[in-house]
Parts: sequence; structure tokens; C-alpha cells
Amino acid sequence: MADSVETKSRQQIVNEFFKRGHVLTEEALDIIEESGVIPDVKLPAIVRAADLRKPYKILSTITSKKTDLATEDFVRFYNSKYEKMRDIIAARLPKNYISLNKIDGTRSEVYVIGIVRDIKEKDGKKIIDLEDKTATIPVIFEPADADDLELDDVVAVKAISGGKVLFGKKVMYPDIPLRQPVHGTGRACFVSNLHIDEAPQREVERFFEWFSGQDIQYLFVAGGVGDTAAFEKLVDRYCYTKTVFAASDEYPGVPDSYTSTRIVPLSNPALVEVGGLKVLVVKHGDIAMLKKRHLGKANAVTDEDQLTIEEVPDVMHTGGASAPVLTNYKSVTLVNSGSMLGEFHPIVVDFTTRDAEKINL
Repeated sequence: MADSVETKSRQQIVNEFFKRGHVLTEEALDIIEESGVIPDVKLPAIVRAADLRKPYKILSTITSKKTDLATEDFVRFYNSKYEKMRDIIAARLPKNYISLNKIDGTRSEVYVIGIVRDIKEKDGKKIIDLEDKTATIPVIFEPADADDLELDDVVAVKAISGGKVLFGKKVMYPDIPLRQPVHGTGRACFVSNLHIDEAPQREVERFFEWFSGQDIQYLFVAGGVGDTAAFEKLVDRYCYTKTVFAASDEYPGVPDSYTSTRIVPLSNPALVEVGGLKVLVVKHGDIAMLKKRHLGKANAVTDEDQLTIEEVPDVMHTGGASAPVLTNYKSVTLVNSGSMLGEFHPIVVDFTTRDAEKINL
């Protein structure tokens, strides 16, 4: 039975629809509130009129962030990160892991999982304070064996037990699996750092004029668009037969508000399934993040950690770079168009063949 809107907050309504794979625009949310009911899973005509049925599915998004923080918010956030990463590591690297409070002095080989709480150097060694839900323990490494470790990384460690200390032998990251490339349908153009309010207007127009004449169904925008109102006008003028996915510039950040029904607002980061492929859109990203299965440090706290890469994407689309990037890692295509304020080359990916190319405008 449909629920009354009066008993639901706007955020609860947004969450209800996200569970069904839809992200509501402000216009759609207003229509639903005016109707007085939250539609059931069949999505009646009033919801379809709000343009909710799109050829895509939002697999992961951020709908809210904490403003007033208490200690329990931080504890819940980091516990969420640890648990998600622990589950990925245990599935990818099956070992007989033990809790840190079970470490003894028998000098036996052990495997543990923990979050890096401190990194320091002493007497030519690198000392890592590793923490799980039971204890914190220092792990002593040769510096070269822990070069890539950063604070807040969740990793597996092969070590020799030494009572109140571990002697680290190997750091193991979850990484993404080797697999065959996934093929889908359609084509997408990926751009980032448009900076519409700062970039030369003619260059911005040149890109949209070019895109409007291409047989490309989807446009993904990462990084800052700059003037969102000007961006909307360009989309409505040039992209009337396209679907445009625009990510928030704030990281992590909730979706921006747009009135145009041609724009699908995305959080930063967000995971979208479109044309049979999974596209991860994030402001900053690189191969190291795929290896660690995490998108780095968060400068904001959400209800749970949403930077863990739980589902492996087919395309990783990033912003924040001054030069274009087009590379592959284990069948994941990493793309970044560069910046309108510097070197800018839109990148087009054919979902059918998985061919990708930088475009010279």
C-alpha cells in the first residue's frame, strides 16, 4: 500500500526511490509531494510523468552528509569502512586471518587485516600502527615493503607474531580481479573540468556544437562545471536527444540541483549502469585506488563509508587533472578529458567494442 507523503520527509522520499534505482530531481519530488502519496513499485502515471524512467540505473550514490558530528558518527563511519574492506579482502585473498588481540609471541606466521592508524620511521625501519575492532598493534617493516601504505588504508598483512609487535613480511591489497572486458551498447563521451564561467566561451560552444552532431547517446561530466545555470542552457540547447550525467564538484558531495530533465545529477562519487556497463564517476581517481579498492580520504562524514569500491566498474571517469588520461587496468577503462582551462580532449568510449579515443576538436 502506498504511504502518505505527510509521514515522510523529503529525504525519506528520495531514499525510497533510490532503492528502486531512481534519483529524483527537485521537479519530480515536488510532483510527488503534490500528489500526496509515494507511488508503489509499479510507479504510476504521475511518477512516469516526472521523467523517472531512464535507460540507466544508479547503483551507488550519496544522498546526504552529516553536518553536526558526534564521536559515534566517526566511529560508525570508520567501522563501516573497515567492515566493507575486510569483506572484500577476505573474499579476494582467502587466508586464515586472526584478530589482533590474538597475536602471541610464538614467532609463527600469521595473516591479519587492519586499518593504518599511524606511520613512522625509526632505526631504518617503517613502523605501522595497525588497528582492527579488537586491538592496535605496531607492525615493523623494511621501508621498501610498505612504500605504498597511507593513513586509513585497510590492508591484509602477512607477518611473524612477536607478542606485542608484528614483523611485517608483505602488505596485500585487495585489488580488482583479472577478467574479460564487459561489452554493452551505445557510445558515451566523457569530459571533465569544464569551468564554464572561466573557460573561453567559444571553446565551450565548440565542444557542445561538436557533441550535438555526434551519434553519441550519453555525456558524462566530472569535475567542476562552473556556472550550473549556463551549463543547463547549453545542455538544453545542444543535448536535446542525449542523456547528460553531471557529477557534483564537492568531494564527497550530494548531487547538484538541476531543472533540466535532460540532466541526471550525480553525487561525487557515483556508480551508474548504462548501456550494459558500470561507470564510476569520481573527482579524483587513479590505478592505485583500484588496487586498494578505495577512493581515498574523505573530507566529510556520511552515514557509512561510500568510497569503498565494492563493485568493480567497467569505466572509471575522473576529474581534477590538467592533462587528459586514457588508459586501461584489468579491463577497466580510465578516462579524464583534462581541463577546459588547459589541455582538453573529450574521450569517446564505444560500449560495444570497448574502443576509446581522445578527440581533437
